[in-house]
Amino acid sequence: MKNASLLKFPFKLVFIFLCTLVFFSCERAENITYAEIKDDIENREQDAQLSSLAQLVTQTEQLSLLTEAFIAGDIMDLLNQNGALTLFAPSNFAIEELFTLLGDEYNSFEDFDSLLEQQILTRILTYHMVQGEVLSTDFTAGEIETFYQGNAIEITASEGAFTIMDASEINAKPLVLDKKADNGVLHIIDKILIPQDVNEFLGTVNPLGTGQKTIKELIVENEEFTFLREALAITGLLDTLGEDGPFTVFAPNNNTLVGLLGLLGDEFSSLEDFASEEEISLLRDILLYHVLGEKLNSDDFVLGSLNTLSGSNTLQVISEQGNFALVDALFLEANFGVTDIPAKNGVIHTIDRILIPVSVTNAIENVVALAFERAMISTGDLNTALEFFRMVQNRMNLQALAEKEFTFFFPSDQAFLELFNQIGPDRVRNLSDEEGLELLKTILSYHCVENVALKAEDFTDQQLLDTFQGEQLNVSVAQDIFILDKTGETSKVIMADQEVLNGYIHVVDKILIPEEVVEELEL
Repeated sequence: MKNASLLKFPFKLVFIFLCTLVFFSCERAENITYAEIKDDIENREQDAQLSSLAQLVTQTEQLSLLTEAFIAGDIMDLLNQNGALTLFAPSNFAIEELFTLLGDEYNSFEDFDSLLEQQILTRILTYHMVQGEVLSTDFTAGEIETFYQGNAIEITASEGAFTIMDASEINAKPLVLDKKADNGVLHIIDKILIPQDVNEFLGTVNPLGTGQKTIKELIVENEEFTFLREALAITGLLDTLGEDGPFTVFAPNNNTLVGLLGLLGDEFSSLEDFASEEEISLLRDILLYHVLGEKLNSDDFVLGSLNTLSGSNTLQVISEQGNFALVDALFLEANFGVTDIPAKNGVIHTIDRILIPVSVTNAIENVVALAFERAMISTGDLNTALEFFRMVQNRMNLQALAEKEFTFFFPSDQAFLELFNQIGPDRVRNLSDEEGLELLKTILSYHCVENVALKAEDFTDQQLLDTFQGEQLNVSVAQDIFILDKTGETSKVIMADQEVLNGYIHVVDKILIPEEVVEELEL
């Protein structure tokens, strides 16, 4: 039986929680976007000083909106309790999508100011809390009782991947696991969890998962799609996505579309460079490669080909470690971010890279950048390096390496995390502005050795290497290979001999810093 107070629940708030049911991610922890990694790193240095889950939540950048929700519900004290507890914490992105769809009536959790609104908010928040410390290593298939009495969440496991099931039809997946405090642990998830009584009530008012806005409206209103929105407008496709459909859109975010410019060569530094009819037609073909002429939810994915609106160009759906991914004409994978974003005329799934159709492959000039991207993806443990590489590849004149021998040292993801901790969150935030991009270019250029292709067996002790940036690296060889930079610290080669074009990639465990930027980074 439904709670009597819920039956009086105002319709405007019903719409709020309908929106919360439809946002979740196929993203594995190792495929978290750069922005999410950055936010997580800002707080690693603080973790050791945090004594409670309340402090961990309030000081974690990704969870600032969840902090507002706990304050609005007046239940922050629950996160300060002495007994151990586990919090499944929805990320800012999951909550931001809610406010995007709401419009002007709700801009923050301060708008939850009526008694009924606070009651329903409290029920949902306590539904994210579990008594006892449940680490990811403790996840087993089955139900777990929550702080919202009589309401359980369910953990499911498939090939090592975990999902959290609530009363809705959409599952949540972990983004960041096992962030510990003295009184428990939290896991950051990609969707707000909905308890049974709230779900039942909403089902009597409106069919679940029905979007109230068109794909065009959602793209226009989401800041993550600024670049995509401009590209669609240039090609005349934005209005198309406001029509009846149905459509499925695989939507790259702003950073991934910047990578497209790098692949197309030096002539393309912004969308304004798509000026001629031929260039606009090229861009239109790429964008149509991201659109299906049918509605395809994530539950409908099967292995095989997908027919896109880009002529005869097809996408391949594959399974990667239990998760679906897309493969384009360059045989590069695109992983899903947030999936099943509902629209009146279809559905949106976000992806982590631009898709290139076969009809466009001849237009790709920067074959070096493409070869490096393929190699870095296949090597693994280079997700952060790949994000930064995409951001600065046009600035590095990599095409000059097409006919040269070279040796490139790429820092591992852990190496980037350690540097972020050293330089601090303010500097990390600035890496995407003009000055920051030039700094990244200088650093990555220092990792590239010109005119010589060195395998692991070719390195010698006390060897000096001339870099693309202009300074030298020192080599030390004992049982392992070490590279000495201008900070005086050594970087160890932890993976060697990935052959690319006329050279080799080696993975190192520390970012190499040239003299040019030591003082600027205060290292």
